[in-house]
Amino acid sequence: EDAGDYKCVATNDAGVVERSLTLTLQSPPVITVEPVGTVIEAGATAMLHCQADGEPPPTIRWSRQGHPVVSDERVTVLSNGSLRIVAAQKEDTSEYECVARNLMGSVLVRVPLTVQGGPSRAKGSIIGNINDIEFGIAFLNATVTDSPDSETRVIQAKITNVPRSLGPAMRKLVSLLSPVYWTTAKEIGEAMNGFTLTDAVFKRETQVEFATGEILRMTHVARGLDSDGALLLDVVVSGHVLQLQSVADVNVKDYTEDYIQTGPGQLYAHSTRLFTVDGVSVPYTWNHTITYDYTKGKMPFLVETLHASSITTEYNPLEETVAFKIHASIAKGITKKYLGSMPGSDNPDEYVFVFLSADIDECETRDTCQHECRNTAGSYQCTCPSGYRL
Repeated sequence: EDAGDYKCVATNDAGVVERSLTLTLQSPPVITVEPVGTVIEAGATAMLHCQADGEPPPTIRWSRQGHPVVSDERVTVLSNGSLRIVAAQKEDTSEYECVARNLMGSVLVRVPLTVQGGPSRAKGSIIGNINDIEFGIAFLNATVTDSPDSETRVIQAKITNVPRSLGPAMRKLVSLLSPVYWTTAKEIGEAMNGFTLTDAVFKRETQVEFATGEILRMTHVARGLDSDGALLLDVVVSGHVLQLQSVADVNVKDYTEDYIQTGPGQLYAHSTRLFTVDGVSVPYTWNHTITYDYTKGKMPFLVETLHASSITTEYNPLEETVAFKIHASIAKGITKKYLGSMPGSDNPDEYVFVFLSADIDECETRDTCQHECRNTAGSYQCTCPSGYRL
């Protein structure tokens, strides 16, 4: 409080003379506005605020894990000392340091920034026919949140305007949501989900085949995010599914999906799944191809495995809605062996793989098949006794 403007006045009989001066007390910097830990969605803008007082007035500098932050078209240190990062990416996740410095010293404060891998909502339309029934336009709306343990992301979806004749059967069609949970799956380690890899712009062709012979084909077109950050999705379906009674108890088992980079801008994925109807196991398989802008690059691993768990489905005949809930995460896949180019392909980047890990004998599980089960490399087949057809 001694700092300020002072005046010295000297007087005698001959007159008066005065001089003014300013007393400044130098002090080291003190942080007055501390940055706070921030969690944002990828693509959003992060703003880390930091202000300090001192004499002389301190300068604000930002660093990331000890290395100075370099301004570019996305990263800017504002005149008030705040750090702004626009179009945040997963790679921006780090611990940042705000350093205030003047002639008297410096002070540092650290703050974590976490950029989450995918949109928090999804919406779209579903058209086509199932079991020769045209169902106009059904509407998909989904929300995506982190699970309490942060090991997965939780996708809760509702499809509205589903005819009552199709509602019970659609309870097992989790494949309708595959673009949503692949795009938003919790990324483990360096693995990339669909949003990080493609910016949520891709086309997916899917085929689902049931052990009872029905085949359903789907085309998913993801058109990126809208202004509110929601994934935009269009779905066209055509084919047949196993018809179920509305009172049937349907339970979809946990499963995994392997995503394989077959070339620039190309993925192949496949999965074998199991659901039960009133306690009876019904296996089915699906595979799909994904195409996206090859300039977006490739997955960090040749194979990534998506884990889908805690799946629940429910059909409400009064509202004509199907509700889904699923936990999803994606991680580095198990090692595959390169065998050469795909048959009939001139592209050396298209691969054929074989699992190097020990094969799992699905037939060891009693309820895998109703009758006879034959284990195969990486899969299994349900068969019938002689004289019967599956």
